[in-house]
Amino acid sequence: MQHEHTEHVAATPDAVYGAIADISNLPRFVPQMTAVRSAGDGHVEVDARYGGHEQHGEASFAADDEQRRVQWSSPSGYHGWMKVDPDGDGSRLTLFLKTTHDAERDHDIAATLDAIRMLVEAQV
Repeated sequence: MQHEHTEHVAATPDAVYGAIADISNLPRFVPQMTAVRSAGDGHVEVDARYGGHEQHGEASFAADDEQRRVQWSSPSGYHGWMKVDPDGDGSRLTLFLKTTHDAERDHDIAATLDAIRMLVEAQV
């Protein structure tokens, strides 16, 4: 399954990118994620709760400051990216996600973007 959504954020591209590139913010806008830690070498350890069960895993996470883009992937086939572009007096945040299963719904992806928008706009 592939999902792609875009949302306008009333904040500068640098502010939006700063929020999504900081891994400590991930649990604040990915509802299932309960904790994330750097594991070095472009990897993160992730704790999440799905269907009432705690899960632990590792994923790659890379941030490209020049492109204002972050990308991630996990061994389970879950991968995606987010990119920030200027949009009038704010920013355009695009999220792309590809999964090997049907668990993610478009509405969940849109809710994640909305949570990022609210987090960043509350800080400016």
